Amino acid sequence: MDGRRSFMKIGIMTINSAYNYGCVLQAWSLQRYLEKQGHEASIINYRIPEIDNTYRLFVERERFANAGLNGFYNGLRRLKFNMTQRPRIKKAQKFEHFINETMNTTKVYGSFQELEEQDAGAPYDILITGSDQVWNGSVTKGLKPAYFLEFDHSDKKKISYAASIGKTELTNAEREFFSKCLAKYDTIAVREQSAKKLLSPLVKQKLTVVVDPTMLLERSDFDALKKPARFRKPYLLVHIIGKDKNVRDIAMMMSEKLGLPIVQNRMKKQYPKELGRFADAGPEEFLGLIEGASFIVTNSFHATLFAIMYERNFITIPHKTYPERMLYLLEQAGLTDHLMEGLPENPEEFSMAEPDYAKVRERLAERQEASRKFLKNCLKKI
Repeated sequence: MDGRRSFMKIGIMTINSAYNYGCVLQAWSLQRYLEKQGHEASIINYRIPEIDNTYRLFVERERFANAGLNGFYNGLRRLKFNMTQRPRIKKAQKFEHFINETMNTTKVYGSFQELEEQDAGAPYDILITGSDQVWNGSVTKGLKPAYFLEFDHSDKKKISYAASIGKTELTNAEREFFSKCLAKYDTIAVREQSAKKLLSPLVKQKLTVVVDPTMLLERSDFDALKKPARFRKPYLLVHIIGKDKNVRDIAMMMSEKLGLPIVQNRMKKQYPKELGRFADAGPEEFLGLIEGASFIVTNSFHATLFAIMYERNFITIPHKTYPERMLYLLEQAGLTDHLMEGLPENPEEFSMAEPDYAKVRERLAERQEASRKFLKNCLKKI
């Protein structure tokens, strides 16, 4: 690093290509925060089939032995797909625009071998493993060396910021993998207390628990990014990941209680009383929908986080597979009473108090500032 310049060139390795609001917004947030500190930050655009295929819109099929027949068959299928799946297509286009234009991403690297052979870490003074579930082998279809910065063989500093494992137990093979790969890190910060508990016995470094990158920024940063909701009437927002009957049941209960129509993120009608859907929304529109909602029901960590940021009343249903991160967030915010695993015994008697956001801000401010200070100190030392 040239000592004459006060900024650093920082490369971020994170999951950045999923068509998932939290995924791209956390990646953008870390990059944006580092830029606000005067550094030049870019996201190393590592796009692998294990992630991208999950969101792939159309897959050709080989139904016939004849190539011409297969071509004709898939042409008809694609025509039907384009006619019936417009919201999904629009959403994908918006996400690709966000990934390639709003975020500062590098050229695409499609494999660990490409990262290594093309020396993807060379342009940077420091490398950061970013947030989200980069260390959750269930999400990445096996622990990936790239997310542990193994492609870079230089002696430049390597840190992690808010990396998440997403579970509370590791296999013996996973423990060995973590122990080996994390030995090369100068500093390790994770997003949940459960991750610190799992990894502390495996490494010599002291582990720090920090906030999600979205919480490093101010609400005004997201206000500059968001697009206002297109719905003018009051509404209850339902954002569901995967399938969860509890989300539907609780959303219907609150819709009746509050007299609010529902705006939801599926393509087809899901509720008797719907104002609209947002299956085609990009990240900027998602923020506007959160801000514009009168009430939110979700099983998403980042929808919960933005509900808190925009000071909305909400209910969070713990995600069936990865509940740790939202449980920890709500504990830190003092909002565990907004966590609900199923319908209450007496729905007709149930009421949900408005959060005291003055107290919430006070509770979270200390952790946010500590996380900002942690990251600044890491970079100062380097």
